[in-house]
Amino acid sequence: MQIIKKAYLALCKCRDITIILTVVFMVGLILMNIFLRYVASGAFRPFAWVDELIRNLSAWLFFLGASMAARERAHMSLDFLVKRLFKGKARVIVDKLVLIACLFIIGLIIRVGFQSAMSNPASMVNLPSIPMTAFFLAIPVGMSFVFVDFLLILIYGYHPFSSQALAAEAAAAAEKAAAERPKPVIQTEEEGA
Repeated sequence: MQIIKKAYLALCKCRDITIILTVVFMVGLILMNIFLRYVASGAFRPFAWVDELIRNLSAWLFFLGASMAARERAHMSLDFLVKRLFKGKARVIVDKLVLIACLFIIGLIIRVGFQSAMSNPASMVNLPSIPMTAFFLAIPVGMSFVFVDFLLILIYGYHPFSSQALAAEAAAAAEKAAAERPKPVIQTEEEGA
């Protein structure tokens, strides 16, 4: 389990860094174009390809962000009827069936997203010559993260690597370490004399 945890957390760290770098890059491009359009309007013209690149990079943000939300179970869910109609074991079964249905749909999205990404590898973004495949791959990559997260929730009943689960684990480890630590002996003045 520790190897899986380390591998999963390393992938999450890569995902988080990718999201941060993508946002910084997008903001930099937007600010550059604003500067070129309004400040240096006489000497330079804004790059036409920036809008298209920003639009395509936002797909990566959307799907990688969706995987972050899946890890924390932060996606919106309409469980009003489920909470009212099902209690106890029946509720657990319904939740598992919903997760299985979600996994099936996510699997289809991954498959179709990969097929779509590979269907036209010659298509390029306007000027910087980046293949559109690089942007369409956001769908299967991001949804693969979501698939793994939902699969973990299905197996364990909760996400074992969510921030809440990791915080609870750290608190339990700290509590255990504090309990194992020897208690200091405090001498009073009477005992010391």
